Formats: sequence, structure tokens, C-alpha cells
Amino acid sequence: MRTLVATLLENNKKGKIYCAARKVDDLHIELIKSIDRKILTENGFTFIRMISLEYPNISGYAIFFEGHLDQMARILKEIKSRSGL
Repeated sequence: MRTLVATLLENNKKGKIYCAARKVDDLHIELIKSIDRKILTENGFTFIRMISLEYPNISGYAIFFEGHLDQMARILKEIKSRSGL
């Protein structure tokens, strides 16, 4: 099962805006923001690129977790304890 976690929009100034899915709480989004994308990908997260056809300076990603939200919470907790975040 693939669960939508958030969308991430970036502008040409490298500003990042995270929009969380309804069932994802702020704590989990803050952890996702602070963990390196490579580590997230190795632990079941998928980043799917999005672009705007109308505004070329805006792009982003849809962030999915390959599993249920309770599994995602467990994985984030494990990564946090290993990395000392």
C-alpha cells in the first residue's frame, strides 16, 4: 500500500513548502524535513517529481510511504533514535 504523506513545493530560490496529508501530524512532518532524503528513501519513502506547466520556476515532489501510517511512525521513531534528532 502506498500512502501519501505530503507534498513539497520548491521555487527557484530553493524555498521549500511542505503540505502534510490530513492524517500526518506536525511532529512527523518535522522529522521528515530534518532527515536526509536518501535515508528516507532507504526506509520506504518514495519521492515523485512534480512540475508546473504554467510556472516553470515552481516544481516539487509528492512524498509517499510504502505502507501504512502506523508503520511510517515506527520507522521515523527508529531513524530519530539512531540519528539522535
